[in-house]
Amino acid sequence: MSAAPARQQRPIPHGQPSRGAQARAAQSARAGQARAGQARTGSAQRAAQPAYGTGPSRHRHLRAVAAPEQSRSLVPFAWLCALIVIGALASVLLINTSMAGGAYERRSLKIEIADLHNQRAALATELQRNAAPEGLARQAEALGMLPATVLGFVSLSESVVIEEKGR
Repeated sequence: MSAAPARQQRPIPHGQPSRGAQARAAQSARAGQARAGQARTGSAQRAAQPAYGTGPSRHRHLRAVAAPEQSRSLVPFAWLCALIVIGALASVLLINTSMAGGAYERRSLKIEIADLHNQRAALATELQRNAAPEGLARQAEALGMLPATVLGFVSLSESVVIEEKGR
């Protein structure tokens, strides 16, 4: 079944022939003229026939229509789409390349930070070892210093060394 409504017949006014009857009458009239003018030449025959669309009942349903618009070419649109896709791919490639470069730089900086932490730990250990009393005594002996037998203090106002005895 179709969703389109059924076509309704137009009522034919009383006393007028239907379109089918008009077409049959016109056809028989043309056939009679053709039999009567068989002796005529081809050009005279063409001149005797009515011109296209000049008959009173011929082609009443035809009408003039506007020429269709020229279809636009899809080539510029295709080029635009291709350029957009190429531009997007190029930007993704550039972003990916810069991120990869950043990842290598980040890796090298992490390695450098780890090395600096190791150096700091080694220097802190060495500082603790050298700051210990045993380490200081050893370094003093290496420089030729002797342990003090008497402790003393320096008085800056009097510019003298005050010694304590009995230790």
